[in-house]
Amino acid sequence: MAHHDVSDPASWDPELDAVKAAPRHHKVIFENDNLRVLEVTLEPNDEEPVHHHRWPSVFVLDQIKPPVTDIAPDGERLPPHRDIIKALEAWNGQGCLVVNMSPQPPGRVLNESDTTAHGIRIEMKNMG
Repeated sequence: MAHHDVSDPASWDPELDAVKAAPRHHKVIFENDNLRVLEVTLEPNDEEPVHHHRWPSVFVLDQIKPPVTDIAPDGERLPPHRDIIKALEAWNGQGCLVVNMSPQPPGRVLNESDTTAHGIRIEMKNMG
């Protein structure tokens, strides 16, 4: 199975950038040289197209409910090891879920809950 150089997000395919590859789920609400702020929406039983997030970010989710599943580009269901999935499992559902996210290599997320996942993702471009 071919892997990207995960250690170098700058080398990741720009065509797989979240906004380009999954525009229905990622709406740019603000962008400058330092930040890109995305509104992220994932309806119940919806699965995003394969995409990546090359910059570290802070993800503020005002609505999300498990189960939410990470899926590799090849379709393999991944164990719940990623920052956001671990944070979601530990969350008590009060207020907003705030997660510090590392750059995320290509993959997709499936919302298996009955609730629309929704949040704001603040990507820090010059932290990479």
